[in-house]
Amino acid sequence: MSVLLRILGIARGQWRWMAGGIALSVVVIVANSLLMALSGWFIASMAVAGVNGVSFNYFFASGGIRFLAISRTVGRYIERLMTHEAAFRVLAELRVWLFQRLEPLAPAGLERYAGGDVAGRLRADVDALESLYLRIAVPLAGGGVSILLGVLFVAIWSIGSAVALLAFLLGAGVLLPLLARRVAEEPGRRSAELAGQLRTMVTEGLQGVEELILLGAVERQAGRVDRLSARLVAEQERLSRIGGLTQAGSVVCAGFGLAAVMLVGSVQVSSGSLPGPSLVMLLLFTAAIFEAAGQMPSALSMIPAAREAARRILELADAPVPVPDPAQPLPVPGTTGIIFRDVSCAYTAGAPVLQGFNLEVEQGTRVVLTGPSGVGKSTVAEILLRFRSYGGSVTVGGAEIRDLAADCLHGLIVALPQRPHLFNTTIRDNILLGTPEATDDALNQALADAGLTAWIATLPVGVDTPVGEGGAAVSGGEARRIALARALVKDAPIMILDEPTEGLDSVMEREVVSRLAERTRGKTLLVITHRPACLALADRVVRMG
Repeated sequence: MSVLLRILGIARGQWRWMAGGIALSVVVIVANSLLMALSGWFIASMAVAGVNGVSFNYFFASGGIRFLAISRTVGRYIERLMTHEAAFRVLAELRVWLFQRLEPLAPAGLERYAGGDVAGRLRADVDALESLYLRIAVPLAGGGVSILLGVLFVAIWSIGSAVALLAFLLGAGVLLPLLARRVAEEPGRRSAELAGQLRTMVTEGLQGVEELILLGAVERQAGRVDRLSARLVAEQERLSRIGGLTQAGSVVCAGFGLAAVMLVGSVQVSSGSLPGPSLVMLLLFTAAIFEAAGQMPSALSMIPAAREAARRILELADAPVPVPDPAQPLPVPGTTGIIFRDVSCAYTAGAPVLQGFNLEVEQGTRVVLTGPSGVGKSTVAEILLRFRSYGGSVTVGGAEIRDLAADCLHGLIVALPQRPHLFNTTIRDNILLGTPEATDDALNQALADAGLTAWIATLPVGVDTPVGEGGAAVSGGEARRIALARALVKDAPIMILDEPTEGLDSVMEREVVSRLAERTRGKTLLVITHRPACLALADRVVRMG
């Protein structure tokens, strides 16, 4: 339960909505139970008065029935509004919290998770926790309070009936739910786990569908998905059967509870210590109050699945940050010289990618890193951006980057990564993603320096042309130049360009390199490339390997 309580604690700012929803659920159950009790007492009292030929004031009772009926209907409506609003607010806070925890982890901290798994935890597992408040916390808290109030109400009229009612309410609301939770523990955990695996497998299959088609492996992948789906359905069927049996058990407990109250109450009626209409009232109240206990078994049976979803979310959120922000960060450096001293770095598994690496990039100079694939050129850029932990020392302007706040460091640096991502929006929005305040002149200059002006002039809507999912609507070279323009428009004092001309033909490459040489004059520039044309950007060339 500590895992689930921690999840609820993340959204503690919504406690008023959550408490209000639980309070309204109690009001609705109590109003419904009292409506049944008062109606039974009213009908029975009218019958007794008619048989005995005595007068009976029915105005108070009929008014109470109308009030309780209206209260139940209006209360149910408001309760649904409030509990669902609370659930949505909890999910919203949880999503924001999780995204804030994930952002410092990317990319190195998320490498051991499949892309579909991360997306599944951020979306589906968070969505699954809608039931944590709505279908678990509300029924358990509201049901528990309602059971206590119901027993106290019955005790006013008959202590014996209250004891009998309490016994069967505990059976239906506590013992049966605990048994159901124990039985549902394994299938609930497996159901959440298999759902995550299925999301990952389907996502990877969609992302790699071209390769599957070319290799003739579509049927094999589909078979794996079908088998995993069948296992998930089997676990969900087990949970459904457990839920059905617990609901049936609740009905049985309600029946026995009603019979026990009738038995004890009948003895009191025979002895004259309890009026007949009051027994009718207690019987109908008993039947109604079991509504509170009837929600609790299904609520407890959902706990294992919710706990597994919460565990998966917390596992991701608690992953160690590769380079955490210092408690007392240094101020922004006044200069932009970069020095690597005896730097080492290794990925999650395998031998070190860098070991004993040294590099100095003086302020305002342009250094090109070359060398064969796999020697760690891109890793140098990732270390400088604080995406990866490292050994040794890396300084910018004399300040160790471990001792700088990430936002401060990223404000000094703009980077074109090796595999840039385009968002499913327009060219303009992709370029201005980090600098929405940029002027049209700055945008047009970045487009020109990235060699995009002529191409964009051929598009019907120009820079407002959508690029599609992941840049699917543009070519690879166009996508890279859009990402380059995004870096150029930020105009930071330090620039890192990883393969800036990849995918360009020789003519376009020469044009882009020429413009970059002019655009980056006076900046501290680190270019990572294996293309000879980019050497024209260099004040100094460093070959790794």
